[in-house]
Amino acid sequence: MTPLRTTPGEISLVRNLPFHIPVTTWYEALRKLPMAVLLSSGSATHAAGRFNIITADPSVKLGTRNGQTEITEADSGKLYSFKEAPFELLQQCCPVSASKDPQLRDLPFTGGAIGYFSYELLHHSYKLPRNKALDGAPADMLAGIYDWALIIDQAKNCTTLVLRNMPSARQQRILQIIDHVIEHHGRAFAANPFRLTAPFSSNFTRAAYLERFNRVIEYIKAGDCYQVNLSQCFSAPCSGDPFEAFTRLQSKADAPFAAYIEDDTMAVMSFSPERFLQVCNGKVITQPIKGTKPRSKDLREDCANRDALANSSKDRAENLMIVDLLRNDIGRVCDVGSVKAENMFEIQSFTNVHHLVSTISGRLGKVEDVFRLFSACFPGGSITGTPKQRAMEIIDELETMPRSVYCGAIAWFGYNGNMDSNICIRTLVKAGNSVYCWGGGGIVADSTGDSEYQETLDKIGIFINNL
Repeated sequence: MTPLRTTPGEISLVRNLPFHIPVTTWYEALRKLPMAVLLSSGSATHAAGRFNIITADPSVKLGTRNGQTEITEADSGKLYSFKEAPFELLQQCCPVSASKDPQLRDLPFTGGAIGYFSYELLHHSYKLPRNKALDGAPADMLAGIYDWALIIDQAKNCTTLVLRNMPSARQQRILQIIDHVIEHHGRAFAANPFRLTAPFSSNFTRAAYLERFNRVIEYIKAGDCYQVNLSQCFSAPCSGDPFEAFTRLQSKADAPFAAYIEDDTMAVMSFSPERFLQVCNGKVITQPIKGTKPRSKDLREDCANRDALANSSKDRAENLMIVDLLRNDIGRVCDVGSVKAENMFEIQSFTNVHHLVSTISGRLGKVEDVFRLFSACFPGGSITGTPKQRAMEIIDELETMPRSVYCGAIAWFGYNGNMDSNICIRTLVKAGNSVYCWGGGGIVADSTGDSEYQETLDKIGIFINNL
């Protein structure tokens, strides 16, 4: 069967909305529509913290499980099933072109695809087995084709609604909700607090983690690999509204690449500090994180931790390995000679940790290559290790739980060929009546087991200790 092809509608409405209405108020009202999405950039303290994007009710929904993708048309209710590669199908449903509209040049997203892409999505391409699954397992890919968006610009203090041509009934539903929020935005939504009904527990004891750490070191010494990202998974039974948990945790994390996606009983709560890939007018950047030190409430100790990270030869070497991997990954698609490292070993400080971040850039020759670029780089090298193939094989051998959305990505792809995405670290997944949270880190030859184990806890303590 030929993959479903869609055509983006022309922009039919651009409307300025009141900026003083909170992001959470907009989302609470709009989440009654199917497959609502919030992409949050926090309080704008980070360089990337400018836009919040809200949308819902996609015209087309794509869900992939075990190599099979089901595509559903919202208006007709028709369902199609395909075995083609998921990113090829996504490109069919979200055709891109280098269109430029001066009226919308300041808006990052005016329609296209948004979704999550789990770490295991392309395991078949890497010839890795799929013998692990979460209870109530989320899809490997969940994406929607959205023909409208609400954009909150924190730099210009403005909120904009953009709608493309769509059936009048769907448009009226959206506009009625928008108008109702403007009229009644002071009215509080009934809270259903999210809570754990038992404490978090890990799939690894400390001893089990250290045993696997030592096996990674043995692989490194044997020459199998240079770096492997090893993670542990915490899970707990839960009840209540996961969006309440997201808003509460984001107020503490203030993550610049945060996202909330829900569908039926599944919800993804991502508080990522890490950009995966961005494409803007053909320029590609990727910004891997490698190197971590904890924050401290004591200013002197906090500054000492920051300085120690900045001067750590071990962390710089670890970061450089991933820079080289990502230069190779984006170089498979970017124009020859365009790939370069722009800013190496920058210290970025977040609520709970300091990180070492580097920036690699390149240029796409064709706008439609944005999906090929994403596929070529997925999953991100900063959360696998190097060489990527062997590191992923070792991860599959040593980790007893699937990563699911953790270490995958959440991304938007605009009809104009621009896109942005995160690496889904600091990410929780609610599946059924359980919530999962993972913590990991890169292991190299001179890593020590105790410090690596503690680092996994430092990264996610803010989340598992505040639910």
